[in-house]
Amino acid sequence: MAQKSHKNNKHIAELIESATVTALQRLAQVDKFAMLGGIDASLPDDQARAALREHILKIRREDITIADQEAVRLLQLVRFRTEEMLEHAYRELEFEQHAEIATFDKSADAMTRLIWLHVKASRVFDQIETIYLTHHFHGHKKFLGFTVRDGDGRDFQWTPEVEKKLHEGVGEILELDDEAKQNCELIHFEMDEGDADAKRRMHYLVVYHPGKMKLLRQMKDRRRDLLVFTPALEATLVYDPAANKVHVLSDKRGTAQRLADRFVAVGFDKPLSKQPVGAISYELGMFKRSVNLRTATAKGAVILDAWISSITVTLGHTRHSVTFAMANSDSVWSVSDRHFGDHNPLSSCRSVIEVKLSFSIRFDGEQDSRALDITVDHRGSCNLLNLPDPRLRQCGEDILTSLGVMKRVEPAKVGADLALFRAEMKLLDLAGHEADGHLLTALGLTATDLVSKGLLKQKAPGDYITVPVEDADGQQGFRRLKVIFNSTSTSAVDEVTGERFDLAEGDLCRYDISKGYLRERLDELLRPQLVDMPLTVDEEEPYVLGNYRMGDQRIPVALVSRLWEPKHADKLDTRLRQSNLGLTIVLSTTAGQPRRYLGPGIVVSLDALAKDVNGKVSIDLAPVDAEIRRRQSEASVIDTPRLIKDDARSGTLHGPWPDPWTLTKKEWLDVVDVFVKGWTSGRRKWSKAQIESASGVSFRTMAELFRGAPEWQTYFRGADGNAKPRIWELNIGTPDYLGSAQATGDETTESEMA
Repeated sequence: MAQKSHKNNKHIAELIESATVTALQRLAQVDKFAMLGGIDASLPDDQARAALREHILKIRREDITIADQEAVRLLQLVRFRTEEMLEHAYRELEFEQHAEIATFDKSADAMTRLIWLHVKASRVFDQIETIYLTHHFHGHKKFLGFTVRDGDGRDFQWTPEVEKKLHEGVGEILELDDEAKQNCELIHFEMDEGDADAKRRMHYLVVYHPGKMKLLRQMKDRRRDLLVFTPALEATLVYDPAANKVHVLSDKRGTAQRLADRFVAVGFDKPLSKQPVGAISYELGMFKRSVNLRTATAKGAVILDAWISSITVTLGHTRHSVTFAMANSDSVWSVSDRHFGDHNPLSSCRSVIEVKLSFSIRFDGEQDSRALDITVDHRGSCNLLNLPDPRLRQCGEDILTSLGVMKRVEPAKVGADLALFRAEMKLLDLAGHEADGHLLTALGLTATDLVSKGLLKQKAPGDYITVPVEDADGQQGFRRLKVIFNSTSTSAVDEVTGERFDLAEGDLCRYDISKGYLRERLDELLRPQLVDMPLTVDEEEPYVLGNYRMGDQRIPVALVSRLWEPKHADKLDTRLRQSNLGLTIVLSTTAGQPRRYLGPGIVVSLDALAKDVNGKVSIDLAPVDAEIRRRQSEASVIDTPRLIKDDARSGTLHGPWPDPWTLTKKEWLDVVDVFVKGWTSGRRKWSKAQIESASGVSFRTMAELFRGAPEWQTYFRGADGNAKPRIWELNIGTPDYLGSAQATGDETTESEMA
């Protein structure tokens, strides 16, 4: 009869070999491990363990499965920074003044102490297990990264007040019920990470609450094997002061962002940055030709064999694709050349959609080889992030990086290059949050360079392109054109002008623009010159950045874009008038000078202010001082109205009012001009028909004409004194109808007195 194996209880068998007889007797006090109670302590340790291993072979599989899974929890903790974990556990026991702490032997072996915690202090055992699992999953795709905005790498201080605020925040964001909130724990744990030569202190903020539990399994040596027992960790944070980054474990990015926002607000009184963290780009274009995969390298591993197991490419300029799937480690190029000859689709493909790479590797210190399969597609997804084994995951990243397939995005330093700054302003000035390769080329921007610097994020190719156009008045705009695919070319045709555009592969690529991150970078450049900067930015333009100090004055500074689009510029004009900011410095991302004023604000192009000073970008607001002083000197109160025109569309009305009136529409300027000229010549009252005839502007009512400029009633009034005036005049002095009434009243009083 064949001897039974420990196939179904191998973790229990390993635990028996790892623990002392005394520790196993203590563990038998737990119901799940009751089968260990049969150990004979009178026998020598080796014989007692052997007898116990024989005993568990007789136990039915369904009765030992749970114990076998529980054994994994003990075994995994004895393999990772066990002493640090046990020190943390002992501090917790001391803090809560555990009743049996005197029986905890600090000099015992690690497994004995872990078993003591499992039996006597299960809550503390759960804590250190959670810490272990947090470290195990750190770097997994579910850990989303964020940067602390304006952070200075300060250390995180764990205080009762911080704990209380974060506990409330976690309960609110995870929508925990009252019972779950009471049982929710926040565990703060510090740990050194990195190599011995470059260690850095990490803060683990583990959120443990009785949520769903699950078992993760992995394929190991072609067998399905239990990996870890995972408690609910969907709100755990890891803070790295050296990198000024926060990582959050969460299935949902929205939840992760809210948790990170709350963490930095409570811990640092700072907002969260929009800087891309851990962003990766993939380049598949190299696989249009033969690539020697065996030249790849990985730290701590040797590559024994490598080949392309599958590759999917497009057929010419069509939307069709073809996939080559290899059954062995033969070269995909030699197979395609052998079968297709001069018509090899690999050598004439337009783009690579997906590639699957297979490697046979051996880690240093191991004898057996391991299989590593890597799949990357043109949308930027890669299966490496799903691998449960962190060593295989790191090995795969090293391989792809050495081949040049995978590139980690390194955000560009703020203000390091004037050309890059102007590129950022062009991106901010676009109407949407997405751009295609053809539009970027037309704007003089290099997509690959901006992607590598973290200013763009590549997306899947689209079926349209965007071209810049101008209307009859010379106003800039953009038009979207549908892409036409056929067997020999890819093109787009502008149906309005009839112009044809022959397109390359890069023209169809789409890129996501993080305008919040671009504005954040601009804030950093302006920070030295602004005060009273808001903690959070406005939700829509104009964005108030802070105040510019000029002498004893504090002048608001606002950011706007897209002044090349008349409708959008008019909306910004209305919002600035309604904001009651008064005289404002309006910084525009639009190059040139399409608008001189927006509401009461002086518009200045950032392109004109940015200078290269010693190889760094400098934005100096001092040149605006002269314009502000000129504007304020013109605003001095005068007895007669005066209209100063800057161009056909903008000007300012000065007169006996507290503030001048900025006019930003041609119709407004033409109507006001009629009243000012009439006042000078002695004609002050105008009917609607007379105004239309003299100005050439048609309107239904004065309120409709000056819609978007609510301050217009400060400068105009009804001359006939009716609730709905039919005659209008400038609001200067006392109206005639009031003066007549006042004079009549005075005469009556005098006659009565006589």
